[in-house]
Formats: sequence, C-alpha cells, structure tokens
Amino acid sequence: MTTGMEGFAAGASALAGQAAGLRAAVDSGKVVMTPEAAERVAKIYEDKADKLQVKMRRTERLIAKGAFGDCNIGRALGQKFEDKVNAPEVGLVAILTKMQEILRNMAQAYRDSARDMQNTDDEHARNLNRNV
Repeated sequence: MTTGMEGFAAGASALAGQAAGLRAAVDSGKVVMTPEAAERVAKIYEDKADKLQVKMRRTERLIAKGAFGDCNIGRALGQKFEDKVNAPEVGLVAILTKMQEILRNMAQAYRDSARDMQNTDDEHARNLNRNV
C-alpha cells in the first residue's frame, strides 16, 4: 500500500542508517566521549524523540471523519486520509514511532560511548596501581 509517505519513510530510513553507523562506531571504540558530553548529546536526541511523541498525539486531527460526505467517494477519500495516518508500517504514526525509537537508540549509543571511556579509564587506573 502506498500512502504518499514514501519520502518521509525515506528520511526515516536515512536516520536508521546514521544510527547504525553511530552504533558501529561506538561498538568498535571509534566514538568515545566524556560522560558529560555524551549526556548532553543524548539529551538532544531524547528531546527530539519527545517532540515526535507530541506530534503523534496530534495526528488524529489529520483525520476528518465524515468531512467528505456519506457517499462512496466521500468515504473512500476519508479512508485514504486515515490510511495516510494509521496504515501499519507505512502510515505517519508508524513512521514517527520508528523515528522515535531510532532517536532513543542513538541517545543510548552516545551514553554507551561514555561508559566505554569510563571503563577504559578504570582499567588503566587498575593497571597503573598494579605496576606501582
């Protein structure tokens, strides 16, 4: 089913690609941040995810029930707009939900980069204590 949200879905896919790249970089140790910096960046991504939640609550207003009349054409047009909003996988709500999940995962990836830094620092401190 196409809902006219393909461009929006492509943006979500691009965001998912960025998130996968970030996760790979964090897991391989290429992205390491101080806990304070990681938390600041993670907060930005969580704020963006929260804003998407607000937008999802507003999507019901996009559906104009009965606004197109009680005839076959009017009902079909009303269903078309409802599908744009609520269609599984390809509707606006599904895409916004996926984007929200991606943003929260990116926030967690930044936090994980800080944990890796802290773990490395702790390990170096232990090694230093053993050698002294």
